Amino acid sequence: MPRIRLLHCDDSAAFTRLVRHWLAEHEDIEHLGAAHTGAEALELLGNRQPDVVLLDTMGSPGDTSLLGEIRRVAPEARVIVYSGYLSILDSDALGGDADAYLEKDDDERALVAMIRAVAARG
Repeated sequence: MPRIRLLHCDDSAAFTRLVRHWLAEHEDIEHLGAAHTGAEALELLGNRQPDVVLLDTMGSPGDTSLLGEIRRVAPEARVIVYSGYLSILDSDALGGDADAYLEKDDDERALVAMIRAVAARG
């Protein structure tokens, strides 16, 4: 079974550790690492070539520039905006160019299902 290569971009180191823990149980998903700043995300994208990028709004829900840069650096990667702001912002405000959106309040099963669904579209 091919593995889904995932890069997690989130300004919370604690949350990225939690997600890594959740994903460790799923042999079909390989957690490539975590970026905690936009610059770090772009550097890791070029080196790791993920299939899916799990992208938090990194404290700036109205700033979609990182999503645009991810599209430029890794055009083949699928992007899931994974944020706590989804309930108060529409998809255009969060970067309407994402492949999917998921609220951080959703449980780990929803996250794993979304990663698999988005990767299958590739």
